[in-house]
Amino acid sequence: MVVGEHIPLRIDEPTGVRRERWPVRWGVPFPKGCLASPEHVRLLGPEGREIPCAAAVSARWPDGSVKWLLLQFQITLEPQTGATCTVEYGPEVRRAERSSPLNVQESGDRLTVHTGPLTFSVSRSRFAGIEEVRLNGRERLAGPIQARVLDSDGAMYQTDGPSEVAIEEQTSERVSLRVKGRHRAADGRTLFDYLLRISAYPDLPWIELDYTFLNTEDAEYTSLREVALSVPFTLNGPATGLCGSGRRLHRSEEPFHFTHDHVIEKYGIFAGSPLYRADGTRVAGVGLYEQALATGWLDVSDAHGGLAVTMRDFVWTYPKEAAWRDGEIVFSIWPARSEPLRLHQGMARTARFLLHFHDGDGESNRVHETAYAFNEPLLPWNGSWYLESGAFGDVLPHRPDRYPRLERALRDLTNDARNRRTLGALDFGDSVNPGTGSQGGFSTNNEHDVSHGHLLQFLRGGERIPFHLADAGVWHTMDVDIVHHTTRSPVEQGGQRIHGHGHLQYDAEGYPNVSAVPSHMWTEGLLEYHYLTGHPRAREIALGIADCLLKMVDLGWAQPPYHSAWHSSRDSGWPLIALSAAYEATGDDRYGRAMRRIFEALAAAQDPEGGWTMELGFHTGHCPFQIGIGLTGVGRYHEVTGHEEAREVLLKGLTFLAGDGMRFPDGAWVGATTPDYRLTYRSDTPLEPFGYAYRITGDHRFIEAALRGWTQSLDLRASLRFLWAADRAGLLKDI
Repeated sequence: MVVGEHIPLRIDEPTGVRRERWPVRWGVPFPKGCLASPEHVRLLGPEGREIPCAAAVSARWPDGSVKWLLLQFQITLEPQTGATCTVEYGPEVRRAERSSPLNVQESGDRLTVHTGPLTFSVSRSRFAGIEEVRLNGRERLAGPIQARVLDSDGAMYQTDGPSEVAIEEQTSERVSLRVKGRHRAADGRTLFDYLLRISAYPDLPWIELDYTFLNTEDAEYTSLREVALSVPFTLNGPATGLCGSGRRLHRSEEPFHFTHDHVIEKYGIFAGSPLYRADGTRVAGVGLYEQALATGWLDVSDAHGGLAVTMRDFVWTYPKEAAWRDGEIVFSIWPARSEPLRLHQGMARTARFLLHFHDGDGESNRVHETAYAFNEPLLPWNGSWYLESGAFGDVLPHRPDRYPRLERALRDLTNDARNRRTLGALDFGDSVNPGTGSQGGFSTNNEHDVSHGHLLQFLRGGERIPFHLADAGVWHTMDVDIVHHTTRSPVEQGGQRIHGHGHLQYDAEGYPNVSAVPSHMWTEGLLEYHYLTGHPRAREIALGIADCLLKMVDLGWAQPPYHSAWHSSRDSGWPLIALSAAYEATGDDRYGRAMRRIFEALAAAQDPEGGWTMELGFHTGHCPFQIGIGLTGVGRYHEVTGHEEAREVLLKGLTFLAGDGMRFPDGAWVGATTPDYRLTYRSDTPLEPFGYAYRITGDHRFIEAALRGWTQSLDLRASLRFLWAADRAGLLKDI
């Protein structure tokens, strides 16, 4: 019986392995006013039977209705098949009660998690790692699972001394523990903070572990000899080690290790790590592409059972090492055999692990398939619903039938981005700016929120490559580019660092002792990643950026006159965009008041003609790129507040931007009106606000004026919003 509205969600198995009761954690958006409560939602399988699930609100519309709903459930899929599930919602819809074996027991200072087959515990007062792991009643550890760092002198510090051990999430479908503290040495000294998220699922013998080490030391740089996760296991007989790549497995009755120092192939089936025996001799293969390789997982088991450990993105975040030795599996996030890791103050890095306990041997338990599946999360998809929900604003839908060349070009942007991305422990998830000179060869720190653009492209077509790019970019931003600790200036705490060599540039934009400035901070991609995946850290980091912007606004930053004479309205535009996303996520009026201050200062500085000037040497001129960002920010401010004066400033600014003052005779915008910078500006950044102006006015002249300057050099951030408007106006043609 149909009792509500329906949203189909297609779930494809991409890896080629069977997924049995595989956990899915994914956000679904709803249009404004469509859903009042998460209680009025249930999930149906392909045959129409209800699938047990948990549902939680991630964000609401201003009227209180649900904007984002996080669904958690389990699904079984055969290799390279798919299924269409259905989200049913409406006032009459109710979910069936779920009888779940997943629970947490608190006894004294101890938290014990039960999944059904698996039980593990942690101590609140003296956290020393994950303790007492039992599978089907039998202890599987010889000691606690701990992360450790070794300083430059070789002194060892382990995860200890917690400042927080808490149940972060507890539903019928997932339990997550959050642990924060300091690495502590045997003599009581401490080094680096750590953040652990430990997650478990009903009926599954797995533990997911996110381990983040954060440089909170006061020295400008601190060197580490090693960073590692140690899993001491207990066996009752002769052991066999197992690793491999794809279907090619390597078995050994003697300890071995595999290392990764560089990439043979950037991606695909040929990317893997060489294997070595305990004596250091290499395990040989047939040839270059048939050699014995490992892909970031390792299992050790006896006749009764064992343990497989998988690290996500092992190959891409080299140097790495995984080893079976002395009754433990050790994954070296930074191996001791490498040069010391020299980490700047305030930087962090996260390693994501799956710990798979099993009865019997690893091969019969398909641990290699589980490892591959862990690296390829299931991504439920319904691009039409997601884009039409309004949760992402206006985005051109996927239209290969009408615009085949345009769609090829947009797809090529993500492929090019994958080819350009940098690899390595700190660099993975970022890219390097090409060229020479002061800006040549620096780390871009994912300007201008490229993860936001990749997520939009993923939603448009359902291809996985843009999602993987967004995933890597978000984790790089959260770890490397955020100022997690500073002794230079408190204003930069929590901010996103501007681009620079080695992801770092101090005295940025002329502000002394800061590496984070308002012209280079973004929150949209982080928040969208949180809405889609449910990971709480992305939201925490995004709101930390917004809070950093509040401090800057209080100091008069992000408001004209700008600190750097060669800056213009982008210094207000990007903060308006970032704060508007934070305001939508929280409704926190602190962000609303800061936006108002920025907007009022920006409006007061607007030229009578509608633009904002900038200075390059003795020349006072205009920059379409910066004006376009400023107007996009004004549009976002208008969108979330309805402030009528913002509409006036936007339309006046667009009238100026549409004119001939910043164009060549052929209609293309210049880089800037200063003589040395009069070159064709090949980005769609100035086009984005024209799309919003068309939405609020319906005036085709805004689209016509923008198309006159369009060089067809696309970018995933600005292009998709403008192209939506051009398509809606009936003026878009295939390129």
